[in-house]
Amino acid sequence: MDFLASVVRAINRHGIDLVYKRTEQDGAYNVETGTVAQTTTDYTAKMYPKQIIANNYKYPTLIGKEVIMFYLSNSSLGFVPKLNDQITYRTVVYRVESYEEHSANTQVTLYQIIATRG
Repeated sequence: MDFLASVVRAINRHGIDLVYKRTEQDGAYNVETGTVAQTTTDYTAKMYPKQIIANNYKYPTLIGKEVIMFYLSNSSLGFVPKLNDQITYRTVVYRVESYEEHSANTQVTLYQIIATRG
């Protein structure tokens, strides 16, 4: 069975189109500001958002923050999510705090992304 195709079908059926903003460092150093230049690129991807509540047992470092878990198929972006990327959901920007890869038959099929508001 093609597990990735099953994940894609499920997310397409129940997910919504969201903006995923990826920030990359160009490597060009700006002498005036003393920082490395960054480039941001927006991608539209179908994701399934799920609001979660952080507690002492699950995500204790996120207690008191608005947390959303996003499910994203491996075929949606073409790259692996990374920390501090941003996802816009209902006009609110969420910052990627962590992510997990889920595999089937040695193929990564799903990313489970934990993101916080702000």
